[in-house]
Amino acid sequence: MNVNNPQFHLKSSLIFKMITLVVVVAAFANTAWAASFDITDFGAMANDESDDTKAVLAALAACREAGGGTVFIPAGTFIISRQKAESPILALCSNLTLRGEGAASILKFDPKVNQSNFWRMLGSSEGEVRNITIRDLHLDGSNTYPKYVKGETPEQCHGIYFRTVKGFSENITIKDCLIENFCGDGIGISLGSRNVTIRDVTLRNFIRQGIQLAGREEDGNYLVTGCQDLEHSITPGGSTIHVEHAEGTKNIQIIANRCRNSILAGGVNGLIIRDNVVNGRIEGNLNRNILLQGNIIRGTDSPRPLIQFGYARNLIIRDNILIHAPATKINEEKTKTKRIGIYVWGASRYNPEPSHDVMIRDNFIQAGDVAVSLNGVHGADVRGNKTDHSNKAGQVLSLKRTENITTDSE
Repeated sequence: MNVNNPQFHLKSSLIFKMITLVVVVAAFANTAWAASFDITDFGAMANDESDDTKAVLAALAACREAGGGTVFIPAGTFIISRQKAESPILALCSNLTLRGEGAASILKFDPKVNQSNFWRMLGSSEGEVRNITIRDLHLDGSNTYPKYVKGETPEQCHGIYFRTVKGFSENITIKDCLIENFCGDGIGISLGSRNVTIRDVTLRNFIRQGIQLAGREEDGNYLVTGCQDLEHSITPGGSTIHVEHAEGTKNIQIIANRCRNSILAGGVNGLIIRDNVVNGRIEGNLNRNILLQGNIIRGTDSPRPLIQFGYARNLIIRDNILIHAPATKINEEKTKTKRIGIYVWGASRYNPEPSHDVMIRDNFIQAGDVAVSLNGVHGADVRGNKTDHSNKAGQVLSLKRTENITTDSE
């Protein structure tokens, strides 16, 4: 290599300029994201009865004007109230991290929430937003209703609510939050949502659903993992994790959560429910390409099957442990209904389509009356499933209106 060659110096100069440009661009990007806005600098005051909504909105507006950054919620309780519109009260902008100091950083609804409806604390308004993180916060919905009463409970009062009809909310992360006392959903992810991660969120005292997921065919890539609901002091009206109105939403993963209530999921193309501990059941209709694996499901006093799927296509249920509640806990009215471990069905009067291509392998079903029941299923492999010896009169496999079934059961 001839360092005295003019071409060598020209190439060296170009390389140096390119490196300098990369460093400048990276520094600019880091500066844009480094801006920080403490809500107390905008007039929010912790632990009093004053309304802090406008101060938090001012901090969010400053962050939006800066092109993104961090809005910080320090320790203390800050009061949030509805601002006329039904949109989320605290509308979040792109390139935003909204964070606190953990459970001590509380955003709490004004108690007037119990007198009206459509209070949504955090979320997106119309238009596209992306790259949003909500973390280390405690959201309190101030609910005083002990249970759901139709026509009385204001069921549209949510903690986090993303719904965008025109545009998309993309790259959303919700992590390490405590969300409690909402008479609607703790978290609602709806139309126009893509690439959503909900991780290590703790829920308590939700009246509607803990985590609600929905979307359209162009929406999806949702992950819910490491979440749990604590013991409730009210009567939850819904599931810990609930997917409905999905309309073909793609790729939803529900992995390693602890649910005091059920997991219900319908209308998904590409559904994984794996390694969860559930008190209740796992259920869904109109799903395609489904894997249920490694879950532990403990039944309640409900007579409904512990796993139930209808109108399914490409369904794998394997390596799950299903434990029915003792028969003595089933009330007299419900004892007439057979307790089923796994039930797959289709071809009803509402929909002539049977369930197709089902594999039910290597599950353990404790107690109950029927381990596996297929009704309106075309194409199934049912082998290697085990039952305990305490219920010798129980039926391992029940078949009705089925075709092309492979089984090792007698």
